[in-house]
Amino acid sequence: MIKKGFIAGIVMVGIVLALAAFIRKWSYLYFVSGTMGAVSLVLALAYLVDSIVLGSTGTFFSAKKTRKVSRVEDAKRFGAIAVPNVLAALIYVAAG
Repeated sequence: MIKKGFIAGIVMVGIVLALAAFIRKWSYLYFVSGTMGAVSLVLALAYLVDSIVLGSTGTFFSAKKTRKVSRVEDAKRFGAIAVPNVLAALIYVAAG
């Protein structure tokens, strides 16, 4: 699950990089990748806190006792998506 999230993050950075190169506005790399990285980190933290509060049970309104994918795995996936995006934004800041 983590590998899929990391690959998805690399694909996102690749798309943003291609867009920035096509438009010739490299600041898009910082704004778009940084925003996607920040949103992914917030979602990872939200799923992690949710896993602490609810554990592996369903939602508050769900009758299911367990979930197919645990919330900790979801948190790991969003964290893996965030890594390439945050790195791309940090590289842009360091180079600029």
